[in-house]
Amino acid sequence: MRSLHKFLRTAGVAAGATAGILALGVGSATADPPTGVTPAATSIVAVGSDTTQAVADQLSLDYNAQVPAPVNKFYSWDATGSTTITPKAGCTSITRPNGSGAGIAALKAGAKTGASFCIDIARSSRGPAAGDGSNGALAFVAFAKDAVTWSANRTTNAPATLSITQLKAIYSCNAALLGTGKTGRVTWNEVGGTSTAAVVPVIPQSASGTRSFFLSKIGVTTLGSCVIPTNNSVEENEGINAIFKTTSAVNEVFPYSVAVYLAQSVHNHGAGTQGNLVLKRINNVAPTTGTGTSTTINPAFPLSRSVYNVVRDNGTTTHVPTSLQALLGKGSSTGFVCTNAKAKADVTSYGFLPLGANCGSVTLAPNGS
Repeated sequence: MRSLHKFLRTAGVAAGATAGILALGVGSATADPPTGVTPAATSIVAVGSDTTQAVADQLSLDYNAQVPAPVNKFYSWDATGSTTITPKAGCTSITRPNGSGAGIAALKAGAKTGASFCIDIARSSRGPAAGDGSNGALAFVAFAKDAVTWSANRTTNAPATLSITQLKAIYSCNAALLGTGKTGRVTWNEVGGTSTAAVVPVIPQSASGTRSFFLSKIGVTTLGSCVIPTNNSVEENEGINAIFKTTSAVNEVFPYSVAVYLAQSVHNHGAGTQGNLVLKRINNVAPTTGTGTSTTINPAFPLSRSVYNVVRDNGTTTHVPTSLQALLGKGSSTGFVCTNAKAKADVTSYGFLPLGANCGSVTLAPNGS
């Protein structure tokens, strides 16, 4: 979400302003470390998921503002921005990791500056997948709940709801999966829409955790040839891409994080980044519940998921490295992210649901390919 919010890019904020911001519970987060600040080798640095970058930015602001200051400050690099980043002082510049998969790959690469790793956390909006644990054990530390649904243009030929089977047929470009005797691309009239036009499935860039999660839940392992784009040019959770402004917009569908959509449309974090896209139902279940600023993710939505901070397994029963335990906990709901009042407010302000007692729980990545 490169346009998610206009952040303060200064090394600090005047003390009076800071106090006023923090008094409101959720202040203005910074995208990337503040301008002019290169994280020290002993800092905690996160990269990866677009879906959780904004809440991570806010958590970074509030974590570092604690009194007394934390021993190891926390910084989070966004998924998009400059082509390369230097994660910490003394580290070699790397291609900016865009997405959960790219963040996990950067974590696994294990680059160091002295005795410190250059990447400590990979933000991930998907759970462990085959191969994540190869070349080193990884621990997925859950911190919030999200959901993923499909979205469509406000002016659309789409119905209000699609089933998981219908979504599979759409993203497989295979109407035969509907069992109606039709073949080829799915058309709207075959799935309850208002036109005989073909559905145009749009997909986020390939390292996106939202893409990975969505496709796994609808049962698609190989995208159909009608899915666009093929060049990774669409960032997840953004409705402002030019692809959504063409004449085919009325026929397009696009997976979207419900939490991010609520952050954008309800909580003023990147207002307007959703463009003309609106969230739709799956299996006739609404992705949200409530109204106005009280709108939240529907806990009963079928495509619900946890979101994670991925770390190197420390080989003990806590699984979380000692230097990260004050932030993430000891394999349980004991860290800042799970217990601090501002952190809890951050999670809900950015559209996510709290995990309660499950916050901080660890799932180990499987080995193998």
